[in-house]
Amino acid sequence: MLLYNVTIKIDHNAHEEWLGWMKQAYIPHLMDSGFFESFFFSRLKGVDESDGITYALQFMIANQPTFQLYQQKHAFAHQTMHDTRYKEQFVSFRSLLEVLDHS
Repeated sequence: MLLYNVTIKIDHNAHEEWLGWMKQAYIPHLMDSGFFESFFFSRLKGVDESDGITYALQFMIANQPTFQLYQQKHAFAHQTMHDTRYKEQFVSFRSLLEVLDHS
């Protein structure tokens, strides 16, 4: 099992609209791709929010081949969808984690 993490810091001016769009449109669209088993959408606490609010969007994915197929078929379009809409209003980074244990 893998955890695909996207950490995003969104500008204060775009925050409210972005948050609604993430919950109502973007996350459902990604889940509809069929590659992810579940997701977590979390706000980071205890961090400096002077230049934006930071969130972690995490998706559970079955294995490396499934992730690679997602990368080939959908990742660029999904990233572009977000990046075009919120150009110059966010910073982000992505990471892939191997889940060693969970309950």
